[in-house]
Amino acid sequence: MSSPVRLRLLRSSRWRRAAALAAAIAGVALSGRAEPATPSEAATELVDSTPAPGEKALAARLLAPCCWNQTLDVHESAVASDLRREIRARLRRGEAADAIEQDLVARYGDRLRAAPSSGVLGKVALALMLGIAVTFLGIFALLRSWRRGAAQPTPPSGAAAAAVRDEYDERLDDELRARDA
Repeated sequence: MSSPVRLRLLRSSRWRRAAALAAAIAGVALSGRAEPATPSEAATELVDSTPAPGEKALAARLLAPCCWNQTLDVHESAVASDLRREIRARLRRGEAADAIEQDLVARYGDRLRAAPSSGVLGKVALALMLGIAVTFLGIFALLRSWRRGAAQPTPPSGAAAAAVRDEYDERLDDELRARDA
């Protein structure tokens, strides 16, 4: 009763072992065919991989155009790698980082910039500072007018108040007499 089950298990485990052995043999055989890199190729690759001055800063300011989620300095895609290589080569040729950025923005659109250009950002910051300054000046003027209003002398309660009161009393008396008549 248990013998057919055991045979299936043995066959499947034997099959797995044989497949694993064949894969290992093929891997060893194919790895022997690969040629090691010559010293000149390794040196060229090392020189190409060292960043040019200003490359990291420029790559950090630009988004990867394949997904628009990460900047070029951290994104790992073929497009991002190509753009990093292009930036590195152009910087080594002596092009200015701003010129390279403007060229790439012209090619891929303004969306390539990770942050808005400094002109727009400067205008927003200036408008914000002016708004805050006007608000503080308004609060200062309001507080100053309140202090002046509280510091004004009150009219004397003696004769002046009686004179004003008498004038109103006379008007009231005149109106009441006119009504009665």
